[in-house]
Amino acid sequence: MSSSRAQPTSFYAKDYSIGAGIFIVTLIIFTLSPVRIMTDSNFSMLLSENLLRHHTFELDNYKVIEYERKPDGRLSKVWDYHLEEINNHTFYFLPVGTSILSVPHVAIMNALGVSAANPDGTYSRHNELIIQSRLAAILMALLAAIFFFTGRLLLSISWSLLIALGGALGTQVWSTASRVMWNDTWAILLLGLALFMLIAQRTGRHKLSPVLFATILSWTYFVRPTNAVTIIAITIYLFICHRNLLIPFLITGALWLAAFIFYSWHYFHSLLPSYYEASRLRYNEFWTALPGNLISPSRGLFVFVPVLFFVIYLLLRYRRELNFPALIITALSVCVVHVIASSGFVPWHGGGCYGPRYTTGIVPWFILLAILGIAAMLAWREKNAQRVSIFRWRGQLAIGAALLMISVFINARGALAWDTWRWNGWPVSVDFDPARVWDWRYPQFLAGLIHPPLPQKFPAVEVDSRIDFTRKSADPFLWYGWSHEEGEYRWSDGREAALIFGLNRTSDLTLKIRTGAFLAQGKLFQQRVLFFLNGQKVGTLWLRNEAASENTIALPGNLLKQNNILVLKLPDADAPDQIEDSPEQRQLALRVEWIQIEESRSGQ
Repeated sequence: MSSSRAQPTSFYAKDYSIGAGIFIVTLIIFTLSPVRIMTDSNFSMLLSENLLRHHTFELDNYKVIEYERKPDGRLSKVWDYHLEEINNHTFYFLPVGTSILSVPHVAIMNALGVSAANPDGTYSRHNELIIQSRLAAILMALLAAIFFFTGRLLLSISWSLLIALGGALGTQVWSTASRVMWNDTWAILLLGLALFMLIAQRTGRHKLSPVLFATILSWTYFVRPTNAVTIIAITIYLFICHRNLLIPFLITGALWLAAFIFYSWHYFHSLLPSYYEASRLRYNEFWTALPGNLISPSRGLFVFVPVLFFVIYLLLRYRRELNFPALIITALSVCVVHVIASSGFVPWHGGGCYGPRYTTGIVPWFILLAILGIAAMLAWREKNAQRVSIFRWRGQLAIGAALLMISVFINARGALAWDTWRWNGWPVSVDFDPARVWDWRYPQFLAGLIHPPLPQKFPAVEVDSRIDFTRKSADPFLWYGWSHEEGEYRWSDGREAALIFGLNRTSDLTLKIRTGAFLAQGKLFQQRVLFFLNGQKVGTLWLRNEAASENTIALPGNLLKQNNILVLKLPDADAPDQIEDSPEQRQLALRVEWIQIEESRSGQ
């Protein structure tokens, strides 16, 4: 790649063409990536629609509260952490900044006939997902373009292109922020824009507007309160390096904060909404959380974005050539404090998510450090052109490229492979067993490429005895590809499910399974089930009814062993929310009630 450090006084037409190309390419990638799971962001677009139609933050116009009937016949509200009730009004609990900024997009989607509310006022999770996924892809494609233009302030086109695509595809931008509207989705777009403005000011390319700058940073806080760390750090930076901008910056920020306090007092009679209170940070597990968020195989930042090792190397190796040392200190300080603050969250591991989602909010700072590190590397090379070892130069670039490719591969897994999401809940929920994030035998990013570790001892099955899938007693027999019990049945989850069982003796046996199928009228007419016993195909079922029925598959004695693995391949499994208006996001195929292994009888 060219190492040219020429810095034009304004962007060329070619820059805008490449920036547009980056936007289009990443938008296509983000849109086509299939894994989209809503957790924290549920109801956020419904709130946008509520603001658009009813001009209030109260969600009382919609039927968002669910009820369940207790054994004594009473109806009881189902607790939902997304919502809170204050003074007999229902509010969205999480930060409202995302909902406010998303109003224009929601208005367009409403005009196209896509609403987060059904005609009867109930919540349409299916449409909410459509609205969120479209907007998240657009915003993160814009961020990729911003990365490119930020790079162009200091680097050549080729290096800036690498920065943009690496930042978009080799970080949590692809695996997390582009999937649905996490709080960090709007936050990192705004932060990326703010850092672009800051670098443009430092390079003399554009004059910084302190009012606009303060407004953008204020909104990073409104969408994600952990960005208070960034705001404080940048305020200190301005005090040191740009005092002429500080007064209008502080006045603008104070006005936005006053408006936010007014909103909070009006609706909640408190200075800040409950989500923004510092008391939410707890550090009971700090010394577990800190290394877990940095180096654990399923939540570690340096595991999921290993190219950061190369960025750190550049900053250390070429430290004498670094520009803007005060800005670098600011960036590093924000990253360190952000990780420390995130380690006080409950749960510290982020719950149901992919990888280190808590550090998504500092990705733009990583990009800034990468740009400055590369600029320093190229400056050093220009000064030492006569004594640069080509072997060492190419070697370090090869290592950097390898780390970037690994980063892209790992983050691609989170956006493309559903098994990485199912990792959160099986064989036991990560919320109940956080130690799973440290298991190198089954890291989240390899889920689907490898299977969970087999237990050392297979559960023994008694011939002619029934394994009841509606009870937890069935769990030891279920290796992977299953959900937890749900009353009268248990769903498979994914396009492959496996059972394990031990036998005291081997002979010809028959598997009897009582199961129904997931079908969708007019769209999904059957479920094929291919059975493989210890790696050998033993039969196929075609299920064309939702109602449960009993089916049999022969298990030849010559294939049976003391320890056995029965794999069910389910090529027609699909997620209901992908084909109909449903809140269900699991890939369903079989609704199993029980299985039974019997002695083969003549004629079978």
